[in-house]
Amino acid sequence: MSRFVRFVCSAGILCAANHVVFADHPSIVSGSERGGGLNTISTSSLSAGQWVLGLRSEVINNDPFSNAELGGFAAAGEEGIHATDEIVSAVATLAYGLTDDLDLSVRIPWIARNNIRAGEIEDDEPEAHGHGDSEGIGDLVVLGNYRIFARGDLELALQGGLKMPTGRTRVSDRGERLEAEFQPGSGSWDFLIGGALSRTFTHIGVHANLLYNATTEGAQNYEFGDALFYNLAVVFSPMKDHDHGTHQHSGIVDELNWDWMLELNGEKRWRGDVHGVNDANSGGNIVYVSPGIRASLQQFSAFFSFGYPLVDDSNGRQSDVDFRIMGGVGLAF
Repeated sequence: MSRFVRFVCSAGILCAANHVVFADHPSIVSGSERGGGLNTISTSSLSAGQWVLGLRSEVINNDPFSNAELGGFAAAGEEGIHATDEIVSAVATLAYGLTDDLDLSVRIPWIARNNIRAGEIEDDEPEAHGHGDSEGIGDLVVLGNYRIFARGDLELALQGGLKMPTGRTRVSDRGERLEAEFQPGSGSWDFLIGGALSRTFTHIGVHANLLYNATTEGAQNYEFGDALFYNLAVVFSPMKDHDHGTHQHSGIVDELNWDWMLELNGEKRWRGDVHGVNDANSGGNIVYVSPGIRASLQQFSAFFSFGYPLVDDSNGRQSDVDFRIMGGVGLAF
């Protein structure tokens, strides 16, 4: 397998974050700056000694509760229900091929939440209290990908990793510390374990993965609920096996390799808890349908994906998600 194919099949496996309320967190796991899905982990690993740098950004646009709705919840005795207009994250990933079947990736995110509001009782009157924005460095994640089986067009791989409490956990609003779910970091050590399967059919690749996130108690004695991520991607690569040496190309555009894809990206999250008491307004299940595109030229790739929630079944009272967009670049060296 050529170094280029290794690159487009293996750069930067993880794009993770660490928050529980669906309308208030970036994606916990994604695919890569490579072949396969953009939000689905595939099985292929980097060549031994190869490095890949990936940069991606994600925007989750919500349909937040209005101020009147938040005030109404507070008046009914449901104080503390939150709304966030938008979540923006930027993630840098560095991956290295330890062997031809084992690679390791490290990623660090920057996370911002815009216009955080909560329903509260102030001077015996219900109102929506604005808490401004929250931004900062998130938790560092290390993930290993080990390809355990490769025969013909079928591959299997295992993944395992660790999320470290390196992110900011003391963002405040007018001197008052924001709640744990609105901090860029979680303050907890979390563990990741999963597997992936990939099968190619000439110009079409099918990729699927499961990844389980086991959490521990973090900042402010809050423990985000465990999560199961499940993804399926169908990728069409019309330029696969294209022989550039048999004819002339007139420019850079003719040298580009294109991948078109359609993904289903799901996340099942259990409720969080503080001091052993469940947070009723956390967790649930969300499934995106995510068309995407990637262009690759030699060791460079650029990509874009749009996600629309087919299922948005959250626990308790949480804002719905309108859409998710994601884009970025990858470079092998």
